[in-house]
Amino acid sequence: MLSIQEKVHKSDTLKHKTVFSAFTEAEFKTVQKGMQLRQYKKGQVLFDEGDTKDKFFYLIEGLVKLERYDESAVYMYTDYVKEDRLFPYGEIFSGKVYRYTAYALTDIQLYTIPAMLFEEVLAGNREQLIYFYKRLADILIDHEERIQYFVGTSAASRIVKALAYLMKELGELSGKGKVVISYPITVCEIATISGCSRETVGNKIKQLKEMGKLEHEHKILTFKDVDYFREYSED
Repeated sequence: MLSIQEKVHKSDTLKHKTVFSAFTEAEFKTVQKGMQLRQYKKGQVLFDEGDTKDKFFYLIEGLVKLERYDESAVYMYTDYVKEDRLFPYGEIFSGKVYRYTAYALTDIQLYTIPAMLFEEVLAGNREQLIYFYKRLADILIDHEERIQYFVGTSAASRIVKALAYLMKELGELSGKGKVVISYPITVCEIATISGCSRETVGNKIKQLKEMGKLEHEHKILTFKDVDYFREYSED
């Protein structure tokens, strides 16, 4: 377990991250005093849709999934938060409750920041506020394009597009031109994103493996033919 001094030193490094860098020294210290370092195990829920919005989170290690469902429990929205990201962006200055459910897809480490404190400090810094506005605009454009991306295509195409989306969002270059997602991605995850059954997704992945396009071993995706999936993401 980290000592108080180690926790303070660790949080000091956040001052140079883009989401905090425009804060004055005094403003960052105010935010820093409210930060708490937390660890969650895989599968633990950070907050549920409808919970009081009392914290924002800055992810240090691991992967977080955001989900939102409609009243009939039919899938509506899913997104992923990688390391070195603040979330949930869409809740800043917006309402009193969370609009998503967030849970750990892996063991994670993060900082919690009191929501009212962060919004109060952010509102007083024009430069940092403009950064958040531009970042939120980028996120909205990305979500609009993603909706268009999956509309009006066959099940097989949606599955490949879901894989291409995951490659783009979570993948990292490895040796020999391959891209690897180091986080565990299940067939069920891909089925949720593509709106297809697990059986259909399983069959398509099997076909792609036979074609030499990717590997899916122990839930780890390795994209062997990166250009093939990039072509789908550019459609």
